[in-house]
Amino acid sequence: MEALVDSIMSKKPESVDLDLTVMKAAAILAKRVERCLIVAKDDFVLGIVTASDLVDKVLAAGANPANVYVRDIMSTPVITVSVKATIGKAAELMSEYGVGRLPVVDESGTLAGLITSVELARYLAKMNDFQDPALNALARLKKEGERGPYR
Repeated sequence: MEALVDSIMSKKPESVDLDLTVMKAAAILAKRVERCLIVAKDDFVLGIVTASDLVDKVLAAGANPANVYVRDIMSTPVITVSVKATIGKAAELMSEYGVGRLPVVDESGTLAGLITSVELARYLAKMNDFQDPALNALARLKKEGERGPYR
């Protein structure tokens, strides 16, 4: 039986409000390994903001991050995956939609976690006993589960 998404997802990631400024969002994002923020209301996923969104939609556009809100730059609708889906299904969705992050939702549609392409690669690297240098590189691992010096 194939492993389920909940076995490798980040559990219950912090979400942010629609009315958060991009300046404050950037400060939160700088501390996050996943390099994204889930925009939610009452744990219902409304959008997603990535580090690339901040660069492309705010900084490169010359906008003042203190005057722009996450609702203005978030991607929506958001592609999500069920907490009961297989890891393979998550990989299919990422490939189909060209995304590297999927919010994970429970049966009621509320935010339960987050799965990233890096977590998928780490799972596959581990399944291959860290013997495949290409998978290790995609998983951002040096060897036997160690992380590199920068992300």
